[in-house]
Amino acid sequence: MKWDFTGDQVVKGEVDYSLEEFREDFYAEVKDNFPEYDTKALDSIYRLAYDVCYCVATQRDLGELLKHCRGKGIKADIKYLELIRDSNLDNIDMLKAIFARKVSEFMDEGLNSADALKKLDEYHKKVISGS
Repeated sequence: MKWDFTGDQVVKGEVDYSLEEFREDFYAEVKDNFPEYDTKALDSIYRLAYDVCYCVATQRDLGELLKHCRGKGIKADIKYLELIRDSNLDNIDMLKAIFARKVSEFMDEGLNSADALKKLDEYHKKVISGS
């Protein structure tokens, strides 16, 4: 995706760009890149691509994501996950910026870094569940 602002501006709070907005923009990008796919296929591609971005942005191992995928019956290999990662480096950087801003906000509320990271995880789960 292309933005008219930078991740640094998001981190510093100069630009308000939420995880919800990022996810909407990311879905639109996936849809633009795969116009021939139906909604079900688009949703699957989007979820996997977002999971890769999330995994990398939060410094998790793609191998763990691969195990999760296989457990869900998703046919993928590590090279495919790496391809998704490598084609989404800008998106991953923006996701990192959004998360860094959220952690900073939580710490401004008085949380220590460990608790702020826990709250970030709760916030993320709430956003992806749509509640």
